[in-house]
Amino acid sequence: EIQPCMARLAELALRVAHIGRMLGPSHNNSDADENNDEETITPLDVVEAYSQYQRRCLRTRSKPAISSIAELRRVASSQNCYVSDILEAEKQRQQIEVGLHDEGDDNEDGDGNGLDGTATARGQPHAQAITVVLGEASSLIQPLAAWRDAILSQQSENNDDGIGSLLQQLCQESIEILDNEAQTLAVTVGSWFGPDQRGVATLDHDNAISSKDATKSDLLSIETSLEEMAFLCQVVSRYCLFSEQTLAGKGANDAKLQNLLTEQSLHYSTLETRLATLQFNQALSLASPQLIELGRPSLKVPSIVEDAHYICVRAIERAAGTRSERAVWTVGHWVCEVWGVDQSGGGMMGGDGDDVKGVYRALMQGVGCAGGTSGENENHDLKIKSKEQISGAQSKMDNAFAAALLEAVDEGGDEREQKGGSRHSGGSGPNSAPASGGLTSFFSRGGNQQNLQNRIDSELCALNGVSAAATACSALSGLFADLVEEKAQEESTNNSSTDEAPPPKSSSMLTFAMDELASHSRSYNSLLQQRVRALVTDLCGGDDIFDCDGHLCLQNLRLFVEREIYNLDSSSFRSLEGEDRLEAEMIGPVRRSQIFEEIGKDKCDAAVVLQMAEAMSWKSADIILQILLKGSTDFNEWGAMLLSKEVRMLQNIYCGLVLESSSGPNGTKTAITAGSSSNISTASILTQFERVNQAVSILQLEKPSDWLAFAYRVGHGDDTNLTPEEIRSVMGLRVDFSDEAIKNAMK
Repeated sequence: EIQPCMARLAELALRVAHIGRMLGPSHNNSDADENNDEETITPLDVVEAYSQYQRRCLRTRSKPAISSIAELRRVASSQNCYVSDILEAEKQRQQIEVGLHDEGDDNEDGDGNGLDGTATARGQPHAQAITVVLGEASSLIQPLAAWRDAILSQQSENNDDGIGSLLQQLCQESIEILDNEAQTLAVTVGSWFGPDQRGVATLDHDNAISSKDATKSDLLSIETSLEEMAFLCQVVSRYCLFSEQTLAGKGANDAKLQNLLTEQSLHYSTLETRLATLQFNQALSLASPQLIELGRPSLKVPSIVEDAHYICVRAIERAAGTRSERAVWTVGHWVCEVWGVDQSGGGMMGGDGDDVKGVYRALMQGVGCAGGTSGENENHDLKIKSKEQISGAQSKMDNAFAAALLEAVDEGGDEREQKGGSRHSGGSGPNSAPASGGLTSFFSRGGNQQNLQNRIDSELCALNGVSAAATACSALSGLFADLVEEKAQEESTNNSSTDEAPPPKSSSMLTFAMDELASHSRSYNSLLQQRVRALVTDLCGGDDIFDCDGHLCLQNLRLFVEREIYNLDSSSFRSLEGEDRLEAEMIGPVRRSQIFEEIGKDKCDAAVVLQMAEAMSWKSADIILQILLKGSTDFNEWGAMLLSKEVRMLQNIYCGLVLESSSGPNGTKTAITAGSSSNISTASILTQFERVNQAVSILQLEKPSDWLAFAYRVGHGDDTNLTPEEIRSVMGLRVDFSDEAIKNAMK
């Protein structure tokens, strides 16, 4: 490296000039005749010469990268195309040539064809050129800054008669000239980026391309441009941080690179959301049922869920790579919108009425849930019906994230509005699922059996999609949580002395996106529970369960319990409690139900199976409790024991259904299910029977007053506990309990 030698020569020259100035002209009178034709060199001349030398070094080192772009622009101008078109053509040609070499078993390295390294070097020419310019500037500035700081520390210890100040001036002026030149070159190259990219030019026009017109090459070209733009923003951002830490003072030209960064990051944010929207809409047009796990051909999920998750992860990671807070905010806003359940508007690209705004509406309309020609026709009917129900059931509410984003960008507004908009409770907020309509509303008990089976398959695929959407939102929330943690660590490192300062808006916006996606995850879980219960109602027994003929399994359960005799003696108990009888008359219809058959065919994800078991448990417990509270069934102690056994058998069959679903096909645990099965719990199923269990415990008492000693509560709500009136009604079913004893026990 010649730089240390030049720095040493500059220091010697500066010392000589400084000494000459200190001695004065009288000391050099003997040599006046010899040097009268030469100008006197001052310390400022040395400083200026060295600074210009550093500037020439930077330009010389940056020239090859910038010249490469200039040559590409000249060729593109002569061919009336974009620079990106030339690069894409080169890449395709190189891939063909590499393929020909591979087919011919030619193992020689590429020489003049650019097969080794050229494709990589020319893949992102603008970002590479700016990286070279700013990297070379940093490598020249860093030693000078270290030299300057070392001189400053020496000055405080020793008196160097002014030479230290001159050396410090030499370093500072060289640093400022290098920084100014680097900014000028980087801004020039940065201004070339947009006009040279077909992908950027395409997305800059809102109506220039739609999801229907976009081809795979269009999307690849756009994504390649955004990858380069994101990397360009990252390089500029890192250099700006380096420049702020290195320069002792800010000059007039320091804002040039910062303005380029602001312009590029805002441009990137807009283009990133447009590309994500384009990719999402194209994923909608190609949506179809896809396998969740290899080796399980019947377990499918709508492809739109996985595609949307992949698109969002790519956008978030790319935006985080720019080191631009506003870019992450904007992408986070789009991600929350595409997964949100507040989908009252039209299509994301402002198209016709058939467009789908986000994942929620796609699932509600059954997009990608049916395969084949007949499935597509059913899917179309489902879309029409679901649209009417969604539009009638959904409330029109403002997007809380959008409001908070605008508040953060404008740096105004009241913080209380942001805090108030970050939480939505239950089903009253925009993240709550509609109370009616949607996935299961198209079921009917008549019609062609094959048509009904196709609809059931579509429904189960949609339920798998809702479960996958809940998991995806939780994963995206975790991704934002990682960004929040990284941001907090960075801020704590930079501002360790300001512990009591309020959190900046950047962190609050990332936290808001994290909380919003977590709220969406809860909403999808709530939607899954509602739709599973609707499916169980359609296939196992509806709300008109007391006006039925017992053809469905839960209707059969109602008829079985109503006809069962619970006022019996010991011999009758022994005959009625036989497991063969209970299996044939009560449990058998449940095992043969369509829900159990579909689960047995491995069509449902483990989370969906758990929800189905919970729904059937809730409905079964509700049926038994309603019959008990009607007060038309007589019980004695033997009958209470029989009912207790019947309830346990129902609990066992529903718990067994969940535990079997946690295994892979044929009961074997795969690598995936082995990890997830450890998280499967049947506690939620047993919770559905808590009120019935309380009723059974009451019926098994020897006398009503024993309830004073054995009374218990599960939780604090009435959904898991009997009310005093219900307890009184259950006690009244025992034929051997007097009204007076019941009245005294309930005081």
